[in-house]
Amino acid sequence: MNEAPGCLTVPAMIIVVPIRLLWELVALIGRLVGRYVLRPIGWLLYQCLIRPVAWLARVLVIIPLRWVAEEILAPLIRAVHRHLLRPIGRALAWCLTIVLLPFAYAAHWIGRGLAALWRAAWPLLAALGRGIAFLWRLAGIVLFHLLVRPARWFWRTFLRPILRALAWAWRVTVLTPARWVRVNVLKPAGAAVRSVFRALGLDTRRP
Repeated sequence: MNEAPGCLTVPAMIIVVPIRLLWELVALIGRLVGRYVLRPIGWLLYQCLIRPVAWLARVLVIIPLRWVAEEILAPLIRAVHRHLLRPIGRALAWCLTIVLLPFAYAAHWIGRGLAALWRAAWPLLAALGRGIAFLWRLAGIVLFHLLVRPARWFWRTFLRPILRALAWAWRVTVLTPARWVRVNVLKPAGAAVRSVFRALGLDTRRP
């Protein structure tokens, strides 16, 4: 029972220790390669390729472009702005002022005239609106007194009593006698006829 861990430890050490030693060796080789191979190669590439290319780009491209921009383009742009664009802008502004000034003047006076006309017409329009409202109310009052009230009075005084009297007369002279005849004459007569037919065997209805 006590020898089992030893049996497992020896194979584990036989497998793990070589792998660990191999890993340490690979790591050491990687550090040596990075320090003594890759770093010198990178420094050599920077000094021999990247730095000269950057210097050439600065000397052959950036400095000439800066000189062109500062010594040629900037003065040219200032001259064009001063001697061409500014006079053209002033001439256009002057032309627009000459062309638009009469329209602006006319629009100003037209606006003042319309405002004055509105101020003059507003009392008339207000009075007209009040007159129309008064006539509307007056027409409503006249129609109410000439049509609605007489119609209401005629309905309450004549038409409704006449209709009620006709309904009462119809109920008394027609409906009530008809109901009495149906209950007291027709139903007993029908029952008697059915009894006679049944006695004679002439009743064809099923029992």
